Amino acid sequence: MSPKTSIQFEDIRKEKRRLILDSALKVFAIKGYHGASIANIAGEAGISKGLIYNYFSSKELILKETISAGLKSMFEQYHFETENYSLEQFSKLIDITFDLLEEDYEYWKLYFSVLMQTDVMELIKDSLMEFLMPVIQNFTQLFEKLGYAKPYDEARFLGSILDGLSINYIIDPENFSKEYCVQRLKTIYKLP
Repeated sequence: MSPKTSIQFEDIRKEKRRLILDSALKVFAIKGYHGASIANIAGEAGISKGLIYNYFSSKELILKETISAGLKSMFEQYHFETENYSLEQFSKLIDITFDLLEEDYEYWKLYFSVLMQTDVMELIKDSLMEFLMPVIQNFTQLFEKLGYAKPYDEARFLGSILDGLSINYIIDPENFSKEYCVQRLKTIYKLP
């Protein structure tokens, strides 16, 4: 058997890291942050606790990385143009919000449970705001262009509406009319 190249080692590290984060997501979603342990995550991943510590120094860091990875993925799918945020982009955000919830249900279950635990939220607040503030700023600029008297407040209001709708969808997806919510939001904001 030939020795592995540095590229192969890096691929293996990325694979293991992804396995740990995916396993942590499942464990956190079921047990919550406080109920989960490194041993639980290792068991879900089928690896040793020691191996996890080769990649992450703490459960807190695993949580931060799990939340950050999910947000990065979401924002990549939205394809925000930060310079010229438009009504079309706004409309697209509304259209795909529920699709993203369906695609990664476990992640969003974890995300919203973390938001409800103030002590856990404090652990990730800075990382979370690093992702969310540019979006809020983009919406503030858009609402300013559209003539809203309080564009920043409107941007925060929209975020709260989307969070509330998302939580309700996560709780009861079978009885939640995402189509109604999408159309209602588009009507409120006069979107194409």
